[in-house]
Amino acid sequence: MSDDATLVAPCGLFCGACPIHRASADAALAERIGKLWGRPANQVRCAGCRPQTGVVATQPEAVCETYDCCVNQRKLDYCFQCPDFPCLKLAPSADRSQELPHNSKVYNLLLIQRMGAQEFAREGARWWAQYMRSRKPRPGGNLETPPR
Repeated sequence: MSDDATLVAPCGLFCGACPIHRASADAALAERIGKLWGRPANQVRCAGCRPQTGVVATQPEAVCETYDCCVNQRKLDYCFQCPDFPCLKLAPSADRSQELPHNSKVYNLLLIQRMGAQEFAREGARWWAQYMRSRKPRPGGNLETPPR
């Protein structure tokens, strides 16, 4: 598990859990994603939005609007620091909720606000995996988190 806080995006996503980020170190994963995207495996790379100043593999043509608003325009580290938080840029992606972690952005930002980016980065990939695999003990129950 990475504890690199640079992989915690301004919007609350944890880039370290992203398959495209992980494909940089996993040739088989890069190959599978490349086939889905119709790209060569060597083009399936993303260091994360902070290291790439808002330009990520899923939208390489432009800076992410959320990143631009938060970091470039408002000079903030995270969206929760904004007086307009939460805004519509953080709205869930209901049409692709099974494949995108975007529905957890506001929740993630509240966790980051409470525990800090370093601790979130340490636990983010595990929580994301539980969330995406529906590993909550029961609806409305807690994710398995370490005691505080």
